[in-house]
Amino acid sequence: MGCFMHLCEEIISNEEYRKTMREIDSIHFITDGKWDWEHGLEHAIRVSSYVESILKQLGQGERVIELGKVAALLHDVGLVKGDKIDHAKISSQQFIHYIQSLSLKEEEIEIIRQAIFDHSKGEEMKSLIGVSLLLADKLDVTYHRVLHSTIQDQINKEFGKIRKVSIEITDQNLVVSYQTEVSFDIEVLKNWKKTITVPQKVASYLGRNFIFKVNEKEVNISNLLETFDKEKRREVFS
Repeated sequence: MGCFMHLCEEIISNEEYRKTMREIDSIHFITDGKWDWEHGLEHAIRVSSYVESILKQLGQGERVIELGKVAALLHDVGLVKGDKIDHAKISSQQFIHYIQSLSLKEEEIEIIRQAIFDHSKGEEMKSLIGVSLLLADKLDVTYHRVLHSTIQDQINKEFGKIRKVSIEITDQNLVVSYQTEVSFDIEVLKNWKKTITVPQKVASYLGRNFIFKVNEKEVNISNLLETFDKEKRREVFS
């Protein structure tokens, strides 16, 4: 995976950016005793690759794809503060430090800012760049994310069995496919609901059906979604 477009090259060669990403790489982001996942440069590059694939499949031109990959590279820079609280909002403010030398129009900067601001929950999707970043970030759930985790609980062990994630967008469908080890327990996704709910939300936004596959077999996600709905009801009434 790589980021070979002009703007991406400038960002990746920016020493301030590289220093920030090294600092982020050194931090263990632990929430509720788990989720000690990678968030540094390699994550950003993988997300940029997913963004490129998504935008190409949505028929977008080179400039839009380039801007999408810029947003991907910068979407987590706010994590340098040391925790994940409001990291999307903080990243949408701090990203500006890394694009000073880039030839960007004001409206392009605003599209990038909005995409970064919205990449965590997707509450205000306003552009295909924002949609692609939101989805791409949730597609990066392969073993790379937990390889160096200090917490090797059952959840991280199961995510460590995901070898590859791919995305296919047709006129009718948005298809997310996992390739995993045979022993992968799909029930683990109940503990990381965004892997299902975000692609489903994006599919709805794009007017597509959402299809989820594991090892080429389509998964009936109704049971997982039912679990999510029950959890939401408990949160509301607790």
